[in-house]
Amino acid sequence: MPVSDHMRIEQLEQIASKFRRAIEMVPESSRPVSFEYFPNGSCGDSSLLLGAHFVDLEIAGFEYISGERGCQSEGTWTSHAWLERNGCVIDITADQFSDAPSPVIVADPSPWHYQFERNGAKPSDFRMWNGMGVDFLKPMYSAIKEILEEQSGGMSS
Repeated sequence: MPVSDHMRIEQLEQIASKFRRAIEMVPESSRPVSFEYFPNGSCGDSSLLLGAHFVDLEIAGFEYISGERGCQSEGTWTSHAWLERNGCVIDITADQFSDAPSPVIVADPSPWHYQFERNGAKPSDFRMWNGMGVDFLKPMYSAIKEILEEQSGGMSS
């Protein structure tokens, strides 16, 4: 399903929200450890799974962004991850933070994300990453895709 690079925010929000709901529908017993307290502590893996979904939908240009805020010595330090393309932020786990404006953020720009000091951009598709943790995302992604296909009558979107 080719999608224009200039996809509207509303369309991106619909895709991101459906993806978030699909994650929530995966049985807890089938989720990787990083999703045990979803959305808490799941931002990185959730972003990488959504990034793979975007690649499959031919939605190009999104990168995986990680950042941090607060101070470790004061006990206020936290890290976070989301997808971003030219200032357009997609964050499907924002509600792990009490000060987030909504559970899912799709915004261009997203002022809430300015508070995070960025650690740089990386590929948004987990299938382009290496390491032990990546293998645990494959069955999770398959389960999410299956749910999305069931919801759309055989065509995931």
